[in-house]
Amino acid sequence: MMPRMPRHIMPQKTGGIRYRSARGSRTVLLEQIKLTVILSLTGLMLIASETTLLSHVPVPFFGWTSASPALGLLFSMAVGFLHGEREGGITGLLCGWLMDASGAGDGIMLLPLLYLLCGYMSGTVGKRRLAHNLPSFMVFAIFGGGLHCLFSMGKVMLFLKDIPPVYWIWNGLMPTWLLTVIFSPMVYAIVWGEKKILEIKGRL
Repeated sequence: MMPRMPRHIMPQKTGGIRYRSARGSRTVLLEQIKLTVILSLTGLMLIASETTLLSHVPVPFFGWTSASPALGLLFSMAVGFLHGEREGGITGLLCGWLMDASGAGDGIMLLPLLYLLCGYMSGTVGKRRLAHNLPSFMVFAIFGGGLHCLFSMGKVMLFLKDIPPVYWIWNGLMPTWLLTVIFSPMVYAIVWGEKKILEIKGRL
């Protein structure tokens, strides 16, 4: 039988593990900071474009000229779809708050809740039910744009105490929904490209 070594000279196996764990924690923290900064800047640019440059996008063949795509909503859903439900929910809440602050919301914090719901659901349902590709994301864009239109209709009904006229639905809600679906590949490509760049840099 081999004699037991004294405890004070026995090799410690936990030191290297602790060192690697601390190093990994710092790496994860840096990656989270990079992701937060990139997503924040991207969200600000998209919302600024939605409320200024794209506030009156003409839609050919229909004569619609007073619509804008819901880029903030698309961005929230794309973040949830590609990064996870937590990131999607937080991004949706912040994007909705920025839309409220810009005057495009209702001022009573319902729009941030809608964006939060869409961002969170795209992360949960997207992970479990659908493949992570553009056609699947466009399904979310169709439903998300529809919820956004229903929200706008409900807001108008709340203030007018009546059903909105048909011409407003045709010239206001329908072009917004259509443009949201049309712009969904662009927003998806932006978030997907940023994710791939971060993954490549993380492996270097």
